[in-house]
Amino acid sequence: MKTTQNLLTTKFLSPWWVTGITDSEGNFSINYNKNSNKITYSFKVTQKGHSLVILNDLKTFFGVGNISIENKNLQAFKYTITDSKLILDKIIPHFDKYPLVTSKRLDYLDWKEAIILSNDRLINSKQILSLKDKMNTKRSFDERWNYLNVLTIKLEPEWIQAFIDGEGSFQCRIANHMNRGKPLLSVAHTLEIAQHSHDVKVLDAIKLYFGYGYLKPKYNISSLNESKQVRSVSRFIIYNTEIITNFIDTYPMYTRKHLDYLDWKELIELKSSNVHKTEQGLLHMINIKKTMNAGRLLNNNLLTNSDKLKFIRWSEISK
Repeated sequence: MKTTQNLLTTKFLSPWWVTGITDSEGNFSINYNKNSNKITYSFKVTQKGHSLVILNDLKTFFGVGNISIENKNLQAFKYTITDSKLILDKIIPHFDKYPLVTSKRLDYLDWKEAIILSNDRLINSKQILSLKDKMNTKRSFDERWNYLNVLTIKLEPEWIQAFIDGEGSFQCRIANHMNRGKPLLSVAHTLEIAQHSHDVKVLDAIKLYFGYGYLKPKYNISSLNESKQVRSVSRFIIYNTEIITNFIDTYPMYTRKHLDYLDWKELIELKSSNVHKTEQGLLHMINIKKTMNAGRLLNNNLLTNSDKLKFIRWSEISK
């Protein structure tokens, strides 16, 4: 029987899970107010309302920070820390000990340098703003690709667990194709993990971890030119359902994606029982597939943004 329990209860996050979700959904930013000439800093992790509870888990993990609405129209929320002292005490020690895996680490290192420099009264704002001007969307494809290309990436399972929560997708393809002139029904289950092509080496490290799967599109990932010429997003795709179910059952999803996984796993079991070979069984499988991923509604219309934040605050008081 399917359950949503792990979506609604507080989890004791592992440090590598925190780094993994930050690699996927986090942001390090330097903010500049021209009118006041003031520079501020923020660490942020975002999440849709249906998975808001993990932001509360992050707040519990670090013991500081705030949760608020990021984008009302998109039903997005954010966990943020903006106090420089708290950043120095809580955030920087964590990411120094459990470093980011993707090229986002370059943004973190510039951000960290800027915060440390800001404590030196002899440093002027231009030096800090020069760091800001090469971070995040302003950082070049070449720099990100070159950074990862020389690294040997070793992944922890909890990091992969969180990264799948952020970037993964459980897919089931149900379609007919022609085989020797006759239609043949195909039911294929995959886990897909997407990432910008300048970070394709991270996907290759995930492939190496599982020992199965392939990267799409196919190109020489050791070539900067080829990496720049392919589509902006690359994917790791794995068909070996036994490897994935063994992993996810040990390291479950913490977001709404857990429900997609449970449906995906049910579809695997239904196929193994040859349910798809009957018209009624196939229709049942198609209906399950339709409610997965973007098609899923997890009581999203039953709670307002205000209600969701009240739930978070109530859970904090109840600890």
